Amino acid sequence: MSVAIVTRPFPNDPHCGDRGSHWQIGDRTTLCIVDGVGHGKFAEIAAKTAVDYVAGHLSEPLPDLFAGCNVALRHTRGVAMGIAMLHGASGTLTYAGIGNTRGMIVRGMTPASGEGLPTAKIVRLSNFPGIVGGGYRRLVPETFPLRPGNRVILFTDGVPEHVDLSNYGVEVWADERRLAERILHDWGRETDDVGVLVYREEGFSR
Repeated sequence: MSVAIVTRPFPNDPHCGDRGSHWQIGDRTTLCIVDGVGHGKFAEIAAKTAVDYVAGHLSEPLPDLFAGCNVALRHTRGVAMGIAMLHGASGTLTYAGIGNTRGMIVRGMTPASGEGLPTAKIVRLSNFPGIVGGGYRRLVPETFPLRPGNRVILFTDGVPEHVDLSNYGVEVWADERRLAERILHDWGRETDDVGVLVYREEGFSR
């Protein structure tokens, strides 16, 4: 598994309400990005509570996982959250999200000319309105094929929804941490916490 997670708190705040995590059990990998409502200490508490709940319930299907987390977070500010479950046996990714975290699958990362990614195709993952811990009306997981070399990028609303990654060269795409750090540096808002998670499906030839 190749994954990188970077976060940055609101300026001059020791607490960060944005958090990412990942787990691998057998041939299934779970990726999670969480944004505690607001920022500061209580946003951090909500985010940590959400990640801890997910870590303890990885065997549950996504609708049950979100429903249980919604109950567990009722005493907190609540969070926006996106979760991707990657199934090695079937070569698929199943994603669900509530609130304003974002996710995408990026395919075709090999530059045609050595600069940028003119052949890349981006599949944007859907989130539904609501707050985990505050309630939501609808959650519909989506399943997509996942191939070696595909990237999964999850991020909080500290990064604009429609980031332009087309100018990043092969040296950036060849390293998950460098890619995550570039996204945070180039696109992270100075008025909010920021969190970015980048996963590379194994099999990509560096």
